[in-house]
Amino acid sequence: MDPDAIAAIRTHDDQRGLSFFGETPYVYHCHHYNLFHDQTIDDVLGEERGAQVRTAAARDAFRQLLHDCFTAARAQTPAERIDLAQSLFAAMGHGKTAIEADPDGQGRITGSHLHYGLCWREKYGQKVKRFDPVDAVTAGFGIAAIELAHRLHSGELMAVEKQCLALRDPQCEIELSRGEAPRPAEVLQKSTMRSSPAQKGLWEDQIEPIVQGLLQFLGGVAGDERGLVQAFNVFVTAHLSNYYNATIFEAMHELERTSPAVAGSGQKLFREAGHVCVFNTFGNILLSPEWESLVGPLPDDPEAITAFNLAIARSLGFGHWLVPEFEVGKRLVLRTTTNYEAPFYINRYGVADRPRCYVTEGAALAFAVLAHRVRWSSKPSLDQNFYDSLFRGAGLGWDTEVVKDQARGDDVTEIVVTKTG
Repeated sequence: MDPDAIAAIRTHDDQRGLSFFGETPYVYHCHHYNLFHDQTIDDVLGEERGAQVRTAAARDAFRQLLHDCFTAARAQTPAERIDLAQSLFAAMGHGKTAIEADPDGQGRITGSHLHYGLCWREKYGQKVKRFDPVDAVTAGFGIAAIELAHRLHSGELMAVEKQCLALRDPQCEIELSRGEAPRPAEVLQKSTMRSSPAQKGLWEDQIEPIVQGLLQFLGGVAGDERGLVQAFNVFVTAHLSNYYNATIFEAMHELERTSPAVAGSGQKLFREAGHVCVFNTFGNILLSPEWESLVGPLPDDPEAITAFNLAIARSLGFGHWLVPEFEVGKRLVLRTTTNYEAPFYINRYGVADRPRCYVTEGAALAFAVLAHRVRWSSKPSLDQNFYDSLFRGAGLGWDTEVVKDQARGDDVTEIVVTKTG
């Protein structure tokens, strides 16, 4: 799928701070977040159940996207549809795939540079021996592509990854067969998404030009010859927020049903996913040559760093994030009139009985930590040791309280971050 074709279906809603491929919402995340997210699903549910939930969520999310793309491109034959699906997947940074399947849907998917398998090997392969494959997103995507290419009902195909780069195999190989898979679940669409009117917070005159500059840059981002996007010192994906949300909320609901005594631990892990995201994705954007060219050298100024992070959140599709109150060294209030978590929850499950803005809450705390505890002018290396020194152990120094959550029926989501020591 060439860049012009992608541009034709890609839109960004400035009022809501959200990005879409047609009707499908997407968000940019880096490989550090993607790997942490999937590992957290498996930690909560166990490897077998986690892989099942992740595969089904990817199938449902990509089925909606591919259906819209096939319709827009008037792709009719199985070959046309599979070729278009593979091109889009690679353009999004997920890697190049080769899909082979008969009219019954039986076949295989192979890839030598799949985002999850390759990135896991690059990040952990020298330190950890893994025993379970990691490419559930590719499996779910492949199922969706074959279902639609051969006009099969969703839920008729199963996928088993036989080889994986993360297991030190030479390539990833996923086997597809007929079988009883989880039933399809509803996903969020642009036209059914609820949001509140955008509001203005601090530093708006500074934030908006940066947002537009970042959007212009991101508009030209697409997978390279490997189907990967390597930018800002990370591997980046244009990923479907329906996937992230379905996996998080299904995992939390299942944990609350089966092991309510440890549900708090699951919440902490998903909040930490917000730390991982801001530290790695946002932090590496701030330290990139592209950022310096667009904005200039980084100051050691908590207000400026927080404004920059708000601009990044809006441009990456996280929602319309703003800060109405900020006392340097004491208190930060993060408010969102739209984020990518709450609309999904309301659409699928109805009004929540408790806060469900896990990633947003974790990001709010990370905003405060990065604004106050990092000397950006020294251009630090954002490695695991530095992450641990900021976010683990007794020295964190900040705490959060969710005072409003749109998933709970409030008009906005609002998180108060306060200094604790």
